[in-house]
Amino acid sequence: MSTSFRRRAVFLDVDGTIMQDGRHIPPSAVDAIRGARAAGHVVFWSTGRGTAELTGALAEIAVDGAVTNGGAFASVGDEIIVSRLMSADAVARLEREFAARGIHWYFQTYDRLFASAGLSALMQTYVERDRAVHVERARAAGVSPDDLEFFSIGMKAFDDPEHFVAAEVAKAVILGDDPDEVGALLAELDGDFAVVSGTIPLPEGGSGEVAPAGVTKGATILEVLAHLGIDPSDAIGIGDNWNDVEMFEVCGLSIAMGNALPEVQALADEVTTAIDDDGIRNAFLRHGLI
Repeated sequence: MSTSFRRRAVFLDVDGTIMQDGRHIPPSAVDAIRGARAAGHVVFWSTGRGTAELTGALAEIAVDGAVTNGGAFASVGDEIIVSRLMSADAVARLEREFAARGIHWYFQTYDRLFASAGLSALMQTYVERDRAVHVERARAAGVSPDDLEFFSIGMKAFDDPEHFVAAEVAKAVILGDDPDEVGALLAELDGDFAVVSGTIPLPEGGSGEVAPAGVTKGATILEVLAHLGIDPSDAIGIGDNWNDVEMFEVCGLSIAMGNALPEVQALADEVTTAIDDDGIRNAFLRHGLI
């Protein structure tokens, strides 16, 4: 006896969900995405990254669209269907607040990143530290450092400040040496803005994201689903961090990665295996997507 096909919309976070340590994507996850799409389902990125950061191996994986910049933008195919930007006054306020507290930042537009004056130098220290660790790991493994792929959180490509336009800013990402100071600032901004803490893995200090009030992955996913004519009960959200919580809330099925924070796992409907233990493939298999 045949059964009717249930078309699902899958929203995948990137860092910690499909991509490990900013560089490695499990082949089983790529195969799962391709298999699900071939079966008639739709798959979207749902990430805090902007389009400028969806390059390399990520760009080689064909998906149906993306929710980017933490929900500020959404695309279906080549069409941008959601665009939520900060006002110029909000951008100016954030610059003053960040500078007053000695906090580094970069602004995201749809496809560019613009850094504060001291951020590039700070990022370079991360690169140098991570490269030293990379060399030691290679030596311990008895191979050349050139034979292992190198990645550092400091490897971000910032645009020339002369191209900066405040009216194009969608989100700010902040990094500070004092996690208490970062936390205090985020608490102060909460309400006037949408804030999320601890979104960038730093060797020390604190981090967070600041977006226009009401901008979340979840709110934008609902707009994507309405555009596609897919009921939220047929949506699946898979993630690992605090900026995935609103995605969990709107999707009919929420799945946390096995490597997610325990507190985030507790907010999901279920937990799959870790990213490096075929977590995406196992979730797709369990729910008949492949």
